[in-house]
Amino acid sequence: MTVAVALLQPGWADWEAGPVLALLRRELKVQIEIATPDGEPETSIGGVLAASDYRFDDPVLSDADLFIAIGSDAWTEGENKAVTALLRQAFADGKPVAGICAGTTALAHAGLFDGRKHTSNGQEWLAKAVADYPGAEHYVDTPRAVTDGKVVSASGLAPVTFAAAVARLVAPEAEEMLAGFEAMFAREFSSR
Repeated sequence: MTVAVALLQPGWADWEAGPVLALLRRELKVQIEIATPDGEPETSIGGVLAASDYRFDDPVLSDADLFIAIGSDAWTEGENKAVTALLRQAFADGKPVAGICAGTTALAHAGLFDGRKHTSNGQEWLAKAVADYPGAEHYVDTPRAVTDGKVVSASGLAPVTFAAAVARLVAPEAEEMLAGFEAMFAREFSSR
């Protein structure tokens, strides 16, 4: 069974976690586990309390198959060395790594944007949050998630394309279902 770890900081964004975790768990039968800085439950922006399975520095996390940094203002407070090491090792092991909104700063700190297309909440925003991060010249200004190899990034305004992009790395054979997932959510904006 594929195991995905969602990295949740205090004040994690509900709308960024919901689509990706639900899609992975319900449609692709991925086991979802939660890691927080100290292994304690963390509350979302909307007041949802998420129980934690692990601390960010728990060695067992390296056994997971996929890592997802969910946005939170806490990511912009500085680098988390345990997460940087975890993401670097996961990437070196060929595992998918994803970040949305401020969660993209964790990928930038880990150097995962070096030589790769990526996006975030704006090029200036990311450069301010992670000064001189490697790969800044490969930033893509787009409202959709960006995938380059096994690295997925998105702004906080792209939770649906982020979810689909992450799921495509887990189950590329499910393209028809994933395209339908994106189209279903796009209908809300098609009648404008």
